[in-house]
Amino acid sequence: MKDTFKEDIVLGEEIEYKLLKTIKIKYPQAYKVEGKFKDYDLFVPEKNIKIEVKRDIGSNKSDNYFIECFCNGIASGIFATKADYWVIFDENKYIWVDRFMLWYTSANTGYLWKGIPRGGCSEVVAYLTPKKEIINIATLITKLL
Repeated sequence: MKDTFKEDIVLGEEIEYKLLKTIKIKYPQAYKVEGKFKDYDLFVPEKNIKIEVKRDIGSNKSDNYFIECFCNGIASGIFATKADYWVIFDENKYIWVDRFMLWYTSANTGYLWKGIPRGGCSEVVAYLTPKKEIINIATLITKLL
């Protein structure tokens, strides 16, 4: 299977910049954290809000969202972020979810999955969390501009 990690990073950053553009309409000081920084992707100083953005196009072929917990045995994703909000982009919409609510909901309604995701090269542990559960706890759902 082909490793698409580098291409996925580029596509993920494109989505981060598109979301940032939307946020800057109301909060012009918002910015993307550049470089290798695992805590969060976007910061909104006017509200002191940290945002993690996740692109999940695989969810369009299932009833679940993929919520990563570990990568190569090290806490990652929902277990490592310091973001206030986790924003899932599924190619159609942005789903804004409070990080703690997402963690709780995934732990209680998700199926724990372990393996190497399609296009990946590292072993990952993740929750496959039902979309309906995440939609129910969403703070906001917005369309791509």
